[in-house]
Amino acid sequence: MRLAIKERFSRLSAKDRSSESRSLCRRILESLPQGPIALCAYYPLSDEADILPLFGELQKRSSRIFMPAHDGGKLTFRAMTAIENIAIGEFGIPEPLRSAEELKPDDLAIALVPGRAFDCNGRRLGRGNGGYDAWIRRQRRENPQAQFWGVALECQIVQEIPVEAHDERMDALITARGLKKCMDKK
Repeated sequence: MRLAIKERFSRLSAKDRSSESRSLCRRILESLPQGPIALCAYYPLSDEADILPLFGELQKRSSRIFMPAHDGGKLTFRAMTAIENIAIGEFGIPEPLRSAEELKPDDLAIALVPGRAFDCNGRRLGRGNGGYDAWIRRQRRENPQAQFWGVALECQIVQEIPVEAHDERMDALITARGLKKCMDKK
C-alpha cells in the first residue's frame, strides 16, 4: 500500500500539490477553534501535504506550535518559535532545537498528524516505525480531550487500511474538502 500511495503522489504535479496544500491549510484554519491553542504539527516531507503556510497564520493567532523531535528513538514534540529555529534531526527531518520547550500533554488541543494513507474510519498508515502510534497512545492516556486529525491530500485517502493492535486511529481527517469526523474509533 505504501508503494501504491507513493505512486499516486508522484503523479501529482508540483502545481497541483501546492494548490491542494493551500486549500488544505485554509480548511485547517477554518476548522480550528478561534483564538490561541497549543497545536502539534509537522515539517512536511516532499511526499506529504505542505502545511508550512499555516504556521504564520497560527502565530498571528498567538497559537503555540509544537513539532516532532526524536530523542533516542522516542517521539516527542517541542515548541517551534520560528521556522528558522529548526535543525536537521537524527532522521534527516527538520526539528525544533533540543533547547526548545517540550509539549506538556495537558496543553495539547489538536495534533495534525501526517501519514502515508488514511481511510474514512480514521485508520492511518504511517512510515512503519510506530513512533506516532506510541506518542498518540501516551497523549490520549494523559489528555483524553486532545484531538488527532489526519492531514492528507485526496490521493492519500483509500477505502481501507489494514490495522494492527498497536495502531492508533484519528479522531478526524482533514483534506482540502474539509474536516470529516471519523465514523469508527474502536
